[in-house]
Amino acid sequence: MGKKKDKLAQQQQGSNVPWQQIDRDPLSFLVAPQTADAFHTDNWEQQPAVFKATPERIALFQGLCSLPAVLNWLKQREKKAGPLEFGVDVNAARYKDGVRENPNGDVADADTLEALHNLQGCTLQLHQPQRFFDPCWRLLAALERQLGCLVGSNAYLTPKGSQGLAPHHDDVELWVVQTAGTKAWRVYGPLNGYRLPNQPSGDLDQEGLADPVLEVELGVGDVMYLPRGAVHQAIASGSSDSSHLTISTYQRSSYADLATHLLQVGLRAQDEPDCLPLAARHSPLPGTILQHSLHKVLAPTNNGSTTPDAVAGLAKALRAIADKLEGTPDMLTGAIHSFAMDFLINRLPPHPKQLPGRGNAPTISDRIWCRLAGWSYLLPFEVTGMNCEDDEVAGLEEGSVKIVSCLMNSREEHMITMPDEFEDESNSSSGSGEGTSEEAASTDKEEVQSGGSQQASGAAAVEPSASGAAAVEPSANEAAAGASSDEEGQGKQWQQDAQPLAAVSEGTKGNKAAKQSKQAALDHEPESSYGEHTGEHNGGHCCGDEACGAGACVAEPSMNSGAERENPVATLPGLVLEPGVLKAVVAFMAAESPEQAVHVQELPLTSDAAKLQFAFALWAEGFAACVAGQKQKQDGSKPAAGKKGKRSTAAAAADNEETATSSGKRCKKAKAT
Repeated sequence: MGKKKDKLAQQQQGSNVPWQQIDRDPLSFLVAPQTADAFHTDNWEQQPAVFKATPERIALFQGLCSLPAVLNWLKQREKKAGPLEFGVDVNAARYKDGVRENPNGDVADADTLEALHNLQGCTLQLHQPQRFFDPCWRLLAALERQLGCLVGSNAYLTPKGSQGLAPHHDDVELWVVQTAGTKAWRVYGPLNGYRLPNQPSGDLDQEGLADPVLEVELGVGDVMYLPRGAVHQAIASGSSDSSHLTISTYQRSSYADLATHLLQVGLRAQDEPDCLPLAARHSPLPGTILQHSLHKVLAPTNNGSTTPDAVAGLAKALRAIADKLEGTPDMLTGAIHSFAMDFLINRLPPHPKQLPGRGNAPTISDRIWCRLAGWSYLLPFEVTGMNCEDDEVAGLEEGSVKIVSCLMNSREEHMITMPDEFEDESNSSSGSGEGTSEEAASTDKEEVQSGGSQQASGAAAVEPSASGAAAVEPSANEAAAGASSDEEGQGKQWQQDAQPLAAVSEGTKGNKAAKQSKQAALDHEPESSYGEHTGEHNGGHCCGDEACGAGACVAEPSMNSGAERENPVATLPGLVLEPGVLKAVVAFMAAESPEQAVHVQELPLTSDAAKLQFAFALWAEGFAACVAGQKQKQDGSKPAAGKKGKRSTAAAAADNEETATSSGKRCKKAKAT
């Protein structure tokens, strides 16, 4: 009876959470009653702020990732997927007499974690709980969609009266959200007045701290914002255990970081507008490096610089770059695309309830709109480096574009990196979430590399369902609270809608193992997918298709080929389109709601067949949703949307343009004319 009451209470609590508001504007939800705009003006990257609990935040956060919730979920998970892994999924930490310890055990099962917390006084750090708990997943996915940056989280479960971590500062923007008990925080100014550092501090000595600039006790639903560089420490106050979430973002996202991408893109480019100005392409005088040996730099005869010509030349080059950037703003676009790659590859997929249904396959009288607005992105698709005999054979033209989405991204791997034979263990530096000093020692990171992820052994087990879509067992909300029938129904519909883009939930990473896993996902793409050629690589063709080059939705190279090094966009799942449909793509992606849907008949293409084929390709790949036209509404007819039964008008228009076989290979491609 008690379990039934707990389940009912959690379902009632969930019903009071304003999820539609959160999906639209999650930042305003976190900082209410302040608005997101006011927060950016008054606090962002400037000063700490505390936002007292609102009924809506209490409804969402109360008990979320608390010790009872985590242990209950973990006991259920262990029956199918085994325990968590120390150092990857969870860490134990305690801070006494100015020293932090990390007494991690061998097996991170529920009994071990409970003993570490209750008997040894350890704070438990659960890494990236959005992998396990659906409310965290949905909130962080919404934040990534709003901020356009990776967002991580950690849960901290602290015994009453104890402190788990040493004072430190992080290299991320941070929101602390109390979910159980209370915690007393002391916040200090930046070390030596150095604001917005790009590295975490590590553990700091108490003696070196100045007076706090903020002392506050957080209760359930309270939120505290800390800009990167704000030193902080906390102790579980009150008579009960404490739990809180840290939500963090904007790691390595400064203008200086963007400038490195501008320079890298500019160095590779040889055409306008991306190429660097001539002043930046000149070289320092011969011998400049030799003049900067320390014995010359520190010589008493040195008047500030051993190479004044190099200083003047570099300053001139930087001014020339700045002048060109202001005069040619489009120079920034390529740098932004380079800047965005890590985000596009590794962001969360949308939660099932964040993704509208596709509706029926479109007809010429229907309208379509971009159901993946905020979850999709349009990129240039460069021909250079593609593994094809020539551009004509590959079906690629200069000016091709690729519409990509995060539907195929992995929730279970989000923000998690595991060392392997291809990546040195010391390379797993701090990622989005709270900084390394809150995690553990420098070799036992709190956070994970923000640039990609690999399947962690502690993540929920991923098993292919009968339909080919990924099935995750067990999710935290199902194990701890139980999912409602309505939630399950929408989840199944979402899995069906996602099938055209993802048959297996696999993330991407810049190492060999992850590339192979993502290639396997592409190789097992369901046959309903449209325009993505995934055949074997033979005969010198990029897709192994004799008809390669016949249409607008073109082939992509293997992600294990040399093309990836030349064209990183090729690693992203999506749909490649010829320049002739660019205006139609732009018009489609601008329609971000059913009210803005564009008429298929009015798409800027030359024939009805091309319009239907274009609309159907976007619908089949999961990008487009269909709004029924007036004729269909009046007679109540519904076009068939699957491979069974009578085909829709759009599908019929694609006859002889693409034939899907049971192996997922295509005999012909879509052709937009």
